[in-house]
Amino acid sequence: MLERFGTFTAILILALSIPVFAQEPAQQPQPLAETKAAPSTGFDGAMKHYRQGHYSRAIEEFQKLTEAEPQNAAAYYFTGYAHYVMRHHPEALAAFKKCFEIDPKFDPRPYWQRR
Repeated sequence: MLERFGTFTAILILALSIPVFAQEPAQQPQPLAETKAAPSTGFDGAMKHYRQGHYSRAIEEFQKLTEAEPQNAAAYYFTGYAHYVMRHHPEALAAFKKCFEIDPKFDPRPYWQRR
C-alpha cells in the first residue's frame, strides 16, 4: 500500500510540475517607449472635460474655441450646457442664444455620440 501511495505522489508531483518546466524562459522586459500625451485642446478636448464632469475646465476650453472660431455653434451650445449644469443661468442663456443665432437648426445629437 505504501508503495502505491509513493507512486501516486510521484505521478502527482510530476503532473503538477510539467506546466512549470514547459514554460518558455522569461524574456527580458522591454523598455516602454516614452510617449507624451497630447494636450486636450480644441473641441474634442473640451468635450472630454465636459463628459468627465469638469464643467469649469470645459467652459474655459469652449470659450477659447469660440474666440478662435466665432461661428462654431457647437462650442457655444456646449458652453451653454456646461453653464446650465453649473446653474449659471444667465451665461447659459447667452451661450444658447449665440448658438442658435449662428445656426437656427443646430442639432446637438451627433456630438453626444462622438467619443
